[in-house]
Amino acid sequence: MSFSSTAKGEICRAELQGECCELSELSALMHTAGSISISGGAMSLRIDTENAAVARRAFLLIKSLYGVHTKTQMHTNQLKQNHIYSLYIDPANARMVALDTRLIGQEGLFPESGPSPNMSRCCKIAFVRGAFLGGGSITNPEKRYHMEFVCSQQEFAQHLLNIINELECPAKMIQRSKYHVVYLKESDAIVTLLTMMGAHSSILKIENIRVMKSVRNSVNRKVNCETGNLSKTVNASVRQQESIETIRQLMGLDKLTPALREVAKARIDNPNATLEELAALLGAPSKSGINHKLRKLNSIAQQLKSTRG
Repeated sequence: MSFSSTAKGEICRAELQGECCELSELSALMHTAGSISISGGAMSLRIDTENAAVARRAFLLIKSLYGVHTKTQMHTNQLKQNHIYSLYIDPANARMVALDTRLIGQEGLFPESGPSPNMSRCCKIAFVRGAFLGGGSITNPEKRYHMEFVCSQQEFAQHLLNIINELECPAKMIQRSKYHVVYLKESDAIVTLLTMMGAHSSILKIENIRVMKSVRNSVNRKVNCETGNLSKTVNASVRQQESIETIRQLMGLDKLTPALREVAKARIDNPNATLEELAALLGAPSKSGINHKLRKLNSIAQQLKSTRG
């Protein structure tokens, strides 16, 4: 089961919260997963969803608000090889539901496409919950942080975007083909929105993944830093050994001062040692003195190469 399906299943188990919130949730659900049909002058409504938990949630909302038992059917999408659950609201109740959820206006089939004005905070959360159940999804947080709401109408998408931003969860909107998509990419905003909607187990999973990613990134940074330092040490040692070998061939190590000769011998005998380790071997007070002598050896080698052509 996908992360989205798990989150929706968890949200759908939340208790219904009163008529105003129920209507806000159903309104968003109808706008994202509902459709209107006209046959013989009579209107009917249908909600389609791939999630059985969402179908049950829609059934409970309609029953709680209108006392109507919707007709439910399941069929298979041959293209995607998955099940589609369809809930039908008959003509006797369809117009009332369509008006209440603002699918139509009083004058007929004019899409209101948005929530009622002056919504309370709890109704705004319920509205976002309905939009997520009807047309939302979350990418597996192990891959990336991305939550989106797919809307067929731009006006509805703009209303949804405004509400999510009013809930202090930064969101943006883009157009994708014929749809308008409201999306969030910040993990904190996604966690906050899921918390409001009641997906607590899903939040814990995201938090665990965030901790694991943080630890993994920290370890990677340390490994990269240590690898980089090791590479620098190895490369420097190779250059120093080449310089010492140049001096040995062109001048002879016995011509060096005792202090330089001691450092040269220590480097040849300990090719992988760091400056700190060389300082400890030679009893030097610090690595800076060893580094200065190695630089002096490099300089002598360069001068010998220049002199000998």
